[in-house]
Amino acid sequence: MQEGEREEAGRGSASRASRRVQGLPPEETKSLDEVKHEARKANAAKRKAAEEKKK
Repeated sequence: MQEGEREEAGRGSASRASRRVQGLPPEETKSLDEVKHEARKANAAKRKAAEEKKK
């Protein structure tokens, strides 16, 4: 990593520490079950599309 790259890497969103310091709540995240469910649905759709393409 070159000089100065580290400072620009996280621009655009506040880190957890700075959000806490500013008195802001932590960012909302989905539960692990929701993430897994969405991933399964996406993978199933990809498999179905690949299967249709083979036919």
